[in-house]
Amino acid sequence: ICGLLLAGLNAQALQVTQLSPQGEVARVRQVVAKFDGPAVRLGDPQAPAPLTVACSDADAAKGQGRWSSEREWVYDFAQDLPPGVRCTVSVKPGFKSASSAQLTGVNSYQFNTGGPFVQSIRPDTWQEIDEEQFFALQLNGAASQASLLQHMWCVADGVGERVPVRLVEGAQRAELLRALHLDKAAAAAPLRYATLACGRRLTAGSQMQLVYGRGVATESGVANAVEKRFSYKVRQPFAAEFGCERENAQSACLPVRPMRLSFNAPVARKLAQDIRLKGGDQTLVPRIDGPDDGDALVNGVSFAPPLAAQTQFLLELPAGFKDASGRTLANAQGFPLKLATGAMPPLAKFA
Repeated sequence: ICGLLLAGLNAQALQVTQLSPQGEVARVRQVVAKFDGPAVRLGDPQAPAPLTVACSDADAAKGQGRWSSEREWVYDFAQDLPPGVRCTVSVKPGFKSASSAQLTGVNSYQFNTGGPFVQSIRPDTWQEIDEEQFFALQLNGAASQASLLQHMWCVADGVGERVPVRLVEGAQRAELLRALHLDKAAAAAPLRYATLACGRRLTAGSQMQLVYGRGVATESGVANAVEKRFSYKVRQPFAAEFGCERENAQSACLPVRPMRLSFNAPVARKLAQDIRLKGGDQTLVPRIDGPDDGDALVNGVSFAPPLAAQTQFLLELPAGFKDASGRTLANAQGFPLKLATGAMPPLAKFA
């Protein structure tokens, strides 16, 4: 008789077979509970909630529960939980299924959102960076600046030790955030937006990594447990490259085709306008495409044909020639550049 009674009780019992999340989970937007049998009549809008959700941050825990099926209950948070939040999901006392089965088994479940993690980073890792690049990290919640300095670093080619980071603050931070259109969001939640740079100048043309290490924490001390590395390539040194069309690799430039000087980094238009091509008792000024805007940047100039045939030329750069970032020319020793034109091609002579 006792065995029959026990079997009858087990038949009337309802249990949670799966509940997520549990433990430490970085991104949480909902709680999902699944049951081993029908808990409600499908489509019943008055069906009671089987569980309660309570979190250490009451505002962050705001949301709404709903039955998605007769065997599944979901609690949707109004927004993603921030880092450092601890939550407990508890069985609601006295809950019974539509068939009067008592909810038994584990009484409560716990999870937490861990420490802050990186939602996005600027610049993107596919972009080449400056030797003194500023980085802007958008986090999923506030992180203490002390933990950022302690648990973030740079890895640079040719440097056998970690390179500490430094915070970008004051006017530089404001200008950076404004340029990225993050200034309003950062004003509302400043510790969610980390602005920093490597503690030493990076080598042009090298590889580097910005490391978001384990231990970056909320102000309450809840730490991130996952290391994240962002790999970048530092841009090449500033250089200028001359080009012209030739009959073959050993020939002089064709006088009926333009000569070009290209830059691998933008240069102020007003500075590029002072480049000169001298030869044959002439001083030629460059042609620059685009609007004549004094603040514009250009990536090269050209000298339009026809040019004097069989003539020696000097291509001269103005004093203090630098790119828009203030870098001097890496191959400046090659200027003034000596070059020459060849004879007019036969078709040009009889045109």
